[in-house]
Amino acid sequence: MNRLVIFAIDIDDVRDIFGADPALAERLRCVVAAHFSGPTPSKRSWFKPMLRRDPDTEVRTDRPLRGDVDALLSGGYIAPDRAQACWQVFTVWLEELSSAHQEVPYDPALFERIEWDLARSGLNSDYSLRRLADRQLGTPLRPLPDQVAGYAKSVHVAETAEALELAMQSTEMTAETRDFIEAILGVLGVSVANGLDVVVIGSVN
Repeated sequence: MNRLVIFAIDIDDVRDIFGADPALAERLRCVVAAHFSGPTPSKRSWFKPMLRRDPDTEVRTDRPLRGDVDALLSGGYIAPDRAQACWQVFTVWLEELSSAHQEVPYDPALFERIEWDLARSGLNSDYSLRRLADRQLGTPLRPLPDQVAGYAKSVHVAETAEALELAMQSTEMTAETRDFIEAILGVLGVSVANGLDVVVIGSVN
């Protein structure tokens, strides 16, 4: 099953990643180095370059490259074939910079059931979960096809948190919906307490 990650973070801090100042860039490079570090390469062999695939020299397509990090931090062009790796890096950076984050399961059928149950429990459609990702992030890194990626302003987050708390009082709400909402209310609470926006990012496999 795919996932959504919900972050309590100011949208300006998100956009500052692209064209980061030297101090922020250095911090984020260290995060990438720590998160994506692989095993120490084995001792090199004179014959390995003659092989069709040398695991110590081939370009990895399943993990970020230095060029991906450079492109993100400079706010430069991101090639379509590197977008998925760049989203992996970007998500790790949001985990580092956010005041709180929470991962929840996601698939369209599950989401439809939860949204319907919330409406049945009295939640106004203005505060549906989809609205938390209603605004475009406004960054050079564009969403992948069918990827959830957006944000909600702090005022809307506070109103949504209050509306969800009221809906949770319904005795008709299913356990599935209740568990899902309880998982994200902690992040929304941090957002409300600190006047932060909320960013929602879908998984990148």
